[in-house]
Amino acid sequence: MAHEFTSGILMNSEKAWHDLGEVIDGTLPAREAFSRAGALFKVEKTPLYYAGAADDKLETVPNRVGIRRTDNLELLGTVGPNYEIIQSEILCQMAEMLRDDIIMDTVVVLKGGAKVAFTGKIQGTETEVIKGDKIHRNIVGYLGHDGYTSFGGIFTDIRVVCSNTLGFAVSDGKRSGKSFTIAHNKIQTAQIDDVLRNIDVARQSFGTAVDDYKRMAETPMEFEAYRTWLSHLYKMPAVKQEDGTLRSGVIEDSPVKWNKLRNAWAGGYGTNIDGVHGTVWHSYNAVTEVETSLRTEGKTSSRLQSATWGHGARVVDTARQSAMQLCGTPA
Repeated sequence: MAHEFTSGILMNSEKAWHDLGEVIDGTLPAREAFSRAGALFKVEKTPLYYAGAADDKLETVPNRVGIRRTDNLELLGTVGPNYEIIQSEILCQMAEMLRDDIIMDTVVVLKGGAKVAFTGKIQGTETEVIKGDKIHRNIVGYLGHDGYTSFGGIFTDIRVVCSNTLGFAVSDGKRSGKSFTIAHNKIQTAQIDDVLRNIDVARQSFGTAVDDYKRMAETPMEFEAYRTWLSHLYKMPAVKQEDGTLRSGVIEDSPVKWNKLRNAWAGGYGTNIDGVHGTVWHSYNAVTEVETSLRTEGKTSSRLQSATWGHGARVVDTARQSAMQLCGTPA
């Protein structure tokens, strides 16, 4: 079925639309919730075989292995030999690290364990920047053992109770830029500890910035002012003209970056919310969307740290400080 629900626990007395899973009053600690949902199973790599054409002798499938559960040996997916396993225990640890910031809401096992996800309600995020523009109220963590779903986290309003809602949440994270993913390879899995530690840091600044966001939403900024601001924000270098003289650099001198920033202004976050478009808050969201997007220079970038303490983070932090100066408030 479309929801692909296998097992799960749904807390705070809220049933899922498919009416499956254990529903309880109140909430549970992350580890207990994962355990009761049946989400702490382990997975392992296993060879794949096929029958040879000549004598039906079993041959090993080249360059592919299977991923199976160790408890019931159910095959969850097939992968290349360089695939790095991320156990469901890591997802549980992610939820545990957020225990001071979230109220556990759901833990679900999908498609026999091919995907596992949790939803935590973020405490203190009931505020709207302006009417209709809410701070995201949930964090969703997810992990795939199917060979193509990464390990990731998303700030979203979506409550994940099935494959469809998980897909909606992932799309929401890509749209807003408030997400991270880690692929199943050695380079990225080696950075999981750093990423998980940083989620809590990101959360702490997430709530305290609401007043700044409101000031941005109260300050007008139309498109021409946005273009000028971007040129200063990105410190565009002077350009030598044909006559040998120099002119001040403008954001259009970096056409790839400019196209992304222009598109984010025209159709990005907040363009359909009354009171957002044409404000400093709108402009700040456009920069944030570009700098923390999962799409970077045409390739998929899946590192939260790039958007949190790498180049993307520096640009976003500079943008916030600059935006607040435009609002007449020292950053």
